[in-house]
Amino acid sequence: MIVDLFINACILITFTSVSHNFVINKNISKNPSISLKISIGACCGSLGILLMFFGVHITSTIVTDFRTVPIMLSAIFGGVIPPIITVIMMCFFRTLYFGISKAAVVSIIATMFSGIGFGVISVIKKTRRDKWIYSVIYSNLVSTISYIILIKDRIFLLKLLLVYYIGISFVSYFVYRYTEYLCELVEFYNRLRNEATTDFLTGLNNVRQFDKIFNSVSKQTIKDGKNLSLLYLDIDYFKKINDTYGHIAGDTILKNIADILRNTCREIDIISRNGGEEFTVLLLDCSASNAVRIAERIRRNVEVNKFYISDKVSIYVTVSIGVSMYPGKTNNIDMLLENADLALYEAKRTGRNKVMVYNNK
Repeated sequence: MIVDLFINACILITFTSVSHNFVINKNISKNPSISLKISIGACCGSLGILLMFFGVHITSTIVTDFRTVPIMLSAIFGGVIPPIITVIMMCFFRTLYFGISKAAVVSIIATMFSGIGFGVISVIKKTRRDKWIYSVIYSNLVSTISYIILIKDRIFLLKLLLVYYIGISFVSYFVYRYTEYLCELVEFYNRLRNEATTDFLTGLNNVRQFDKIFNSVSKQTIKDGKNLSLLYLDIDYFKKINDTYGHIAGDTILKNIADILRNTCREIDIISRNGGEEFTVLLLDCSASNAVRIAERIRRNVEVNKFYISDKVSIYVTVSIGVSMYPGKTNNIDMLLENADLALYEAKRTGRNKVMVYNNK
């Protein structure tokens, strides 16, 4: 029996490890979506079925295994919904594969009570560690009652419970430690991925992500025959601001400019910080007149905004904006950024705090 339970534990750990690869892009430990909760429930249900299939046959009708651990996993990481799905799948399989018997009825009832109990434990305001401890204690209680009902040989019952308690406690602890490690790994991976695409100061796309998005959007724009406009912004006299008030003040202004862009642009527009005091906005399916209107609105919102660089000091800042559009002003979509930069240079050269549209003539 010990060897069979060890095999059961190996299946559990292996399945958990493989499943991790499918959720590495999703942080399941923090507010999973409904669709992800359903996936968690189905995945844990499949694991529970697999554990039952390779379970230890105590008698011709009684099977023991670590099926409660997948229910724990689904509840601790998904809340109330996943364990319901997991329990339904496992009970359905238990009935179809092993048939109807007293042991089957007791097993199904125990599985249902496990799902309910773990679901309740999942919503209490405790750490995941505490939830694991409570779940293991509750699982042992439910399992003990089930075995007492089914097994009349008290000596054999005591031996079985001793082996099961040790096994479920060890496996649960190992799965807890392993899933915590996997959660840290997923969090670290997502943080690195986010840092690779996001500007650390403003939270906008960085220049690397801008290039990637621009290439993708350009191809799609040509394919769909739509318009694409680009705004290239530069903060006027930003070096002077840094020299006068310090780099912390400069960082504050950059973050405030980013907020103004988020609040001024449309939800579908793609905003990036391209380095230093330069920002870009990709206006998807945007006509030339609308692009100029958005650019002017940005310029005006920045101009009238009071930038607080300390509790007592506030300053006003302006931006110059170059605009290029495809098709129309720019016939080669690959030149959109360069042409917007030329328009920006012209805005700077002719006085700053203005919007200048690139003209290929």
